[in-house]
Amino acid sequence: MSFRTAMRVRATLCFLFAVSVFIEPAHAQNTPKLTVTVTPQGAAAKDKMIPVAAAVSVTVTIKNDGPEPLSGIVAVAKLNGVKLSPDASWKEDGDNARFEIASLKANEQITRPLNLRVEMAPLPPGKLAEVSVEAKASDTSITASAKFPVGDCVSAFQSDLTRLRLGPLAEVWPTADDMRKPDTSLPRTRYFPVRPRKGDLAVLDRLAVGYQARMLANYEFLQQGTRYTARRWSDELNAFTGQEPIPGLCAVNEQMIEGIRKTISYVTARIDPPIKAYTRGIELLRKQFNAGDNDDLTKIALRVAQGAGAKFDNPPATAFEVLAGAKEQLKDAKLTPEQLDDLSLIESAAWVEAQALRSKKLSDLIEGTINGIGEAHKKNCTCAF
Repeated sequence: MSFRTAMRVRATLCFLFAVSVFIEPAHAQNTPKLTVTVTPQGAAAKDKMIPVAAAVSVTVTIKNDGPEPLSGIVAVAKLNGVKLSPDASWKEDGDNARFEIASLKANEQITRPLNLRVEMAPLPPGKLAEVSVEAKASDTSITASAKFPVGDCVSAFQSDLTRLRLGPLAEVWPTADDMRKPDTSLPRTRYFPVRPRKGDLAVLDRLAVGYQARMLANYEFLQQGTRYTARRWSDELNAFTGQEPIPGLCAVNEQMIEGIRKTISYVTARIDPPIKAYTRGIELLRKQFNAGDNDDLTKIALRVAQGAGAKFDNPPATAFEVLAGAKEQLKDAKLTPEQLDDLSLIESAAWVEAQALRSKKLSDLIEGTINGIGEAHKKNCTCAF
């Protein structure tokens, strides 16, 4: 190859290399470039759940970041958990929404509000609805999305209220009605007669005599005022917890909860004294018999009966069962005055406990209903409005 030919080939190669270098950047500069931003507005931007049937809005911003104008831009919003509200700028596209942009100049952007509504929401509340927007122009496609929580707070609240209505609330009136009736399952006579006693322990004997004479029947529940209050309270809460899940149902507040508790206070004031009496009585017994802080009456009764000579292969379930077993086993034994005193004291405490347990059953049902309403409201009524 001559020198002149070699120079020509070299010059041709340099030219081709230069063309390739300059063509590539020019192609990159002319590539269409889109950006899409989806921004929740109002309540959806505050991490508060949007309730069923509520309106919610997002803004969709599409920008041409390229150096050349773009035309024929199509934006499709895929809707998950929400539906399109009537909107002039967006058109329904099956379950989705779309709008078209004729053209965008270089560095020009357009923002469109997308108005939506929550038609259905999952239970329990708190799952996320999603709006995913895909914008296309020529061979360019870009997607952005936004999520926000939705929830049927009222239905979730009503569901928990239904459980209360079928649970503790359903038992309030029957239990209150039973308070006036004697408990015929208990012994009609004492196993160990009342012994002379002084001080606070004698109070247990006096209470026990009255409770046994009435067989735990609480005569306060023979009074029309007590019965009317318990029945009316039960009926009104039954209506409240059984109503349809309307939006106003979540308007419950602390003042209303306290009002519910206050309206039943006429009844609770008549069942609290036996509960308090037993609380005081078991403290006295633990001190009297050097029992542990967690020892219940049955455990103390078992220790006292065994100390007097009774034996049990299987520990009895109640203090009355302990006393019945001790009476049978020790009927021919000569017990000391101290042993008789102790067994008699245990029996008096057993009657005080029995009355307290009967009262506590009704008290727990009432408190369980009231606290259940408050807890259900706090757990479920967390929507934005």
